[in-house]
Amino acid sequence: MSDRAKSERTPKSERALPAELACPSRSALSRLPKSAKMPGRVARSSAAAFSGSGSAGGLAWNLLGKADSLLAESIGAGDASERFRCAYLAALRGAGAVLAVGATGSGRRKKSGNAWTRLDADAPTFGAWSSYFAGWSNTRAAVETGMQVDLSDADADGFSVEVGRFLTAVEDFVGQAHRIDLRAS
Repeated sequence: MSDRAKSERTPKSERALPAELACPSRSALSRLPKSAKMPGRVARSSAAAFSGSGSAGGLAWNLLGKADSLLAESIGAGDASERFRCAYLAALRGAGAVLAVGATGSGRRKKSGNAWTRLDADAPTFGAWSSYFAGWSNTRAAVETGMQVDLSDADADGFSVEVGRFLTAVEDFVGQAHRIDLRAS
């Protein structure tokens, strides 16, 4: 690889998202459940070296396809709880896509854990998003178990909009990873 190509490569963990996609909107943050704790985000750099292989890229695109299907399903769902549930699952698939192309190359498997915690640790670029979605985790768990949840149509629809923005950021991230992989070969 030429010296010029080496200097142009940016580690995946340090790539910036477009400003309009870097975090949830203010209106979305204002609709977070009262039980959600949104810690203040501190800018940090990550020493994590991301590695994107062709198979990881394929998995990421597969997960994004599933996420898009779930988001489309959420739009057609009848009640607010079901729209929210489908949109939340779409966001989880999006997180999985980021983790698929951005898994750290430590050689040993990490303990499995909360997707939002892993996203925050492995892809700090998505830190604001991981905090936002983690704030909705209890609501998602309640909906999944069939508990009565006070979720308005506006909350469910606003959440779906934010998931769409998140998936757009994920697509940009996965696309950047794919372009970097092609340049390196």
